Amino acid sequence: MPLKEFESVLEIKDPLHGYIPLSAIEKSLIDLRAAQRLRQIRSPAGAYLVFPGADTSLMGKMLGFLHVTHILMDDLEADPDEIQRARLTTLFLSLTSGPWANITREYLSVRGLSRLKLAELIAKKSSAGDVLQDSGYSRDEIVNSLRRGVSLKGVRFNLENAPINPELVDNLERDSYFTGVEYAQLEFRRLFQATRVAKNKIAVERGSLFTFESYLSAGANMFDAVYYHKTVRAAELMLLRTLDEAGSQLMQFPRDALDEFLTLDDMTFMDQLLNCEDDASDEMRRAHREYTDYHNRYLIKMAAQRAISDDSFLTSITTPDGLYKVEEEIAQEAGIDPSNVYVDYPNRDSVSFYPGMLSLDDLVFFERGSEGYEFWPVEDISLLARSFARQMKLIRVYTTRGYRAKVRKCAERLLESVDAPGSPT
Repeated sequence: MPLKEFESVLEIKDPLHGYIPLSAIEKSLIDLRAAQRLRQIRSPAGAYLVFPGADTSLMGKMLGFLHVTHILMDDLEADPDEIQRARLTTLFLSLTSGPWANITREYLSVRGLSRLKLAELIAKKSSAGDVLQDSGYSRDEIVNSLRRGVSLKGVRFNLENAPINPELVDNLERDSYFTGVEYAQLEFRRLFQATRVAKNKIAVERGSLFTFESYLSAGANMFDAVYYHKTVRAAELMLLRTLDEAGSQLMQFPRDALDEFLTLDDMTFMDQLLNCEDDASDEMRRAHREYTDYHNRYLIKMAAQRAISDDSFLTSITTPDGLYKVEEEIAQEAGIDPSNVYVDYPNRDSVSFYPGMLSLDDLVFFERGSEGYEFWPVEDISLLARSFARQMKLIRVYTTRGYRAKVRKCAERLLESVDAPGSPT
């Protein structure tokens, strides 16, 4: 179904994609408060403090995700019903964003509510699900597309974690455009045109290796330049600490109060945190101080960083208890309170994208030979893809102003103690 044949009731102008058409049901969903609040949510949450032009909202990202998904499904020769279902699935994934976007995603995920589970909950129990029902779609249809992937020519295409990922494509181009960081140049239409459903696999033409690697490179470049930028992450770590202190007081858990969650935006949190009442709890007061420093751009500072390949250490810090243990160990040696130490690592839910985030295991290269299709695992063909599989992460330690010298010495000692001999710093 070429885009020009899409039956739309509204077109919205986008700076990247031109006019984005919306169907009647999509317009009804976007008109809901749950979607309109995305205008007041930034993503990545801390990027605008480093890149002033990145003061953008999730509304644009939601529309971009929907539009790029349509282009990909069109190139994969999906039928009209499959394309509409895929577009609706993108909207429900987009509705899961809470205030501070990537920050709330990690906060909820650590507490057992993943993005997919939340999207299913929204489809089942919110007014957005009612819109589906009223428009002739069943809630279970969308839940099935979220859980198993969108049906496409006999295979299931999971829009959340597909290696050829339309949401990532739009994010890379959009974040590059608004930050002014020109490192995400990729020919995504050429990549989509080289992608096929072949023998029940999502496959890329072997002759399009360079196009595929430019996609991988764009993600890696934006990770280095924006998503894991030391100051962007300093800001986001402060927001994470704010939620850890008083998240339950800022919002009820979505499972308990879904309708309330779907009204929240960045302004909601800012109002509560900057106007802390005199009788507020100790947790809320600490969160108020943390957020006030963030709001005034009085950010924490990086004290140490080191590339680590020790598997047991990298695994341990991905748990809340393991992360706190490292922060506490550094703080005790430095003689300061653990609340003044922040440890960061790249493969966490609040980092918008990192190399290796999307598994390439189910993706293959193909070539049509004299005896039919031939297939190769991606890592057998692409050296760049192979490099993403290496186990080495850049670990950073931050601290509040005034403690940098103390924390640097203690943090470097700890990181060196777990560092593999000969690994780069």
